[in-house]
Amino acid sequence: MKKTGMTLLLAGIALLGGCTSHTKLDSPSLEAYRDQVSKAVPGISPPKAVAQPTRILFRYSFDTAPNTTVQQSIIKLTDAYIHTEPFQTEVLESYFKSYSKKDRILPDIAVPMDTDGDGEANFEYYASHEQDGNWSWWYSDYKNMHTKVELNK
Repeated sequence: MKKTGMTLLLAGIALLGGCTSHTKLDSPSLEAYRDQVSKAVPGISPPKAVAQPTRILFRYSFDTAPNTTVQQSIIKLTDAYIHTEPFQTEVLESYFKSYSKKDRILPDIAVPMDTDGDGEANFEYYASHEQDGNWSWWYSDYKNMHTKVELNK
């Protein structure tokens, strides 16, 4: 009986470990994107880019909450980047090697922002790929209904 319980416990830990996995992303176009954001938003640290089973994340950390203009600048630059050929060929291909190998389902693109230095995002913007082929941006504060974001390009 103890042996069965231990086996189930180990299997559960292995399963949970697989659910929380992530893969660090790096590519020449991603470095260019980081440089572009750093030039457009003075004083910002480059985002950490990771892939998870259903998302690609560009994680930002701030000492204080950035104003709406700064947030919109980051989202517009991210939106422009995800529409580039290098993003498709470098970043998405890297994602597909780790996740969704067979189905090649596009992940959401998330931009979580930590504004109090605790390592946890206080809010995020994310883009979902729609059936019409476009990306739709949304805002979430993790408490209320997600709201659609219109990017004025």
